[in-house]
Amino acid sequence: MSQDQSSAPDRASDPAQGQTPLALALARMQAAPQNDAARLAFYGVLADSELFLMLAEEAQPGQLSPRLFDLEMGRAALVFDSEARLAGFAGQAVDYAALPGRVLAGMLSGQALSMMVNPDSPDATLLPPDALHWLAETLAQTAAAPTMAGTRPLGFAPPDMAADALALLRPALERRLSGVPGLKGAVLAQAHWADGHNGTVLALAGVPASAHAAMARAVAEALALSGLDEGALDVVFPDAGAMASVSAVGLALSPAPHNPQQPRTHQPAAPGTDPSRPPRLR
Repeated sequence: MSQDQSSAPDRASDPAQGQTPLALALARMQAAPQNDAARLAFYGVLADSELFLMLAEEAQPGQLSPRLFDLEMGRAALVFDSEARLAGFAGQAVDYAALPGRVLAGMLSGQALSMMVNPDSPDATLLPPDALHWLAETLAQTAAAPTMAGTRPLGFAPPDMAADALALLRPALERRLSGVPGLKGAVLAQAHWADGHNGTVLALAGVPASAHAAMARAVAEALALSGLDEGALDVVFPDAGAMASVSAVGLALSPAPHNPQQPRTHQPAAPGTDPSRPPRLR
């Protein structure tokens, strides 16, 4: 892996206009350092966010060379939640790669590296190697454990959850479901199953069958990062009639709609565009 022996430069003024979801989540976590839900929400937003990694040299096919800085707690890669932040910090043209936070966590985990998030801001935060390892492991475990229900429930009722548990789960699901192409509805409910037991389900409408397994993994990830100590949640994809039934009694969620972006005229780097084949660090 390429290394930069320079010390971390001084913070620059914040060039970003407005607050990104990651900056807001970071501020909430830092305002309540003992609040586990705020901490997990930050990790959830980090995993979902597109982050801009400063490179030591131009990316090569399948490989990235992050620029590393020597900090008091060890070596760290610098990431930013916007191109404007990165440009303001660097003060000059630099090579960088745009990658999902979940991909970056997996890449840096096990490298004995920290990740400095938004070093140009007063509320910059440093994720040490153990935090990156935990996040990568959590995401890997949920990716291997989809929670799709194999049968159709007999009926639905309002979700039977404590208010404090619902207050953790609802925003975690809405955050993870935001921007999903084709999603036309998301409803949280209690399901009655043929074997006589009841359980919490998330009913999703409009998701193509080819994406069902991926959506189940996404929901499992949201549950893991919701802050709930224990929880089980099945994902169902009912037809129009059943969706109308669950919508009549369940709790409708409000994820942000899919907002297709115009093709970018400046694509920072090709590596990492396929999360199943992340680039290697060197």
